[in-house]
Amino acid sequence: MTETSIGPQPSDRTITGVPIHLDGVMKQYRGQPKPAVERLDLEIDAGHIVAFVGPSGCGKTTTLKMINRLIEPSEGRILIDGRDVTHVNPDKLRQSIGYVIQSGGLFPHWSVAKNIGAIPRVLRWEKQRIAERTEYLLDLVGLDADTFAHRLPKDMSGGQQQRVGVARALAADPPILLMDEPFGAVDPITRVRLQDSLLGIQQELGKTIVVVTHDFEEATKLGDKVLILSEGGHIEQYAAPEEILANPASEFVEQFIGSGATLAHLTFTRVRDVPHEPVVTAKVGESSQAVLARAHAAGTDWVVVVNDHDHPRAWPTLDEVATKPQVSDYIDRRLPVVARSSTLNDALDTMLAASQGGVLVTDGRGAVIGSLAIDTVMEVIRGQLREARPDEVHLSYVSHAEGTSTDEMPAIVAADEPDEQP
Repeated sequence: MTETSIGPQPSDRTITGVPIHLDGVMKQYRGQPKPAVERLDLEIDAGHIVAFVGPSGCGKTTTLKMINRLIEPSEGRILIDGRDVTHVNPDKLRQSIGYVIQSGGLFPHWSVAKNIGAIPRVLRWEKQRIAERTEYLLDLVGLDADTFAHRLPKDMSGGQQQRVGVARALAADPPILLMDEPFGAVDPITRVRLQDSLLGIQQELGKTIVVVTHDFEEATKLGDKVLILSEGGHIEQYAAPEEILANPASEFVEQFIGSGATLAHLTFTRVRDVPHEPVVTAKVGESSQAVLARAHAAGTDWVVVVNDHDHPRAWPTLDEVATKPQVSDYIDRRLPVVARSSTLNDALDTMLAASQGGVLVTDGRGAVIGSLAIDTVMEVIRGQLREARPDEVHLSYVSHAEGTSTDEMPAIVAADEPDEQP
């Protein structure tokens, strides 16, 4: 295997999603003086991700569940691809809409394969078709079918269960995917990886996705548009993240996005948007001498060990490779990895968490395609912060914790007051 780097990506993409239109949709619970959701008029474009965000009790989950009629609207129409679905059989409707909840919501006594095939079996798909679809979807969400297809949920991590939940929601190839706080129950690093996985899946499939989240940063990362709701399901603003940050529509929006709005602009720069370097890869069991020769020719002092799917496992130095006649099957559990769709904030956080001076970059399927150095990330961040807050933000370097492969690690220092003038 030779050097791998990120090349130009096609601008066109397949759109398999359909538009959603909420026309005067309202939810009024019996005995309550105020509606849980007041009349909503909302257009969601085909193939887009829209994030619903707002304080507790603002009706974001209620609105999501009205789309697939887990909650019946009191008034109004819901049009999916131009068809009013408020009078169709709700079970048939739900079979045509993927639904993902927090912690995956898997059937605990069913295997992964049986969980994923639930809706296709209801739709009377043939066994071979279900098996092929299951294998494809496990690969799509970054899980090896031979390893995971027959596991029970209890034998998997929270992040792995959530990936299976996404695969199950996509099993019958629905045009719409609804996600209710899908990544809220996992640790921050896993959450970033699941977000990146979703963006990779969306790039490949082009579904219409609606995500409920309480995290504004997650909303700006995932959403082509963000819907900010206040109490009673009132729309405060519905726009692209950049527009919301640049021009908050109301005092409520300003307070909701908070003082971190300036730094949130960093979420708009993705790993794919900045320069990065090719890497030399090696397979487990490959001759160490052959790997060393290839690395020396490329002028690098480390390589990336990958599996048969080109997923990274470790990044040993050449000195480490030279200690054994063949490349060893070692897995580095702290290996810093981000996807092309990751933000610069994600990349920096991953480097700091692993105490490393760079990260490996993967594509939507988890295959390694390059590396990104901390100097590159810091230079971009410096420029953005200078432009956003030229008198307030200063970047300096401090000594890092032991165990890293670089001499210095960054610290972002936001001063309360500008520097004194000489």
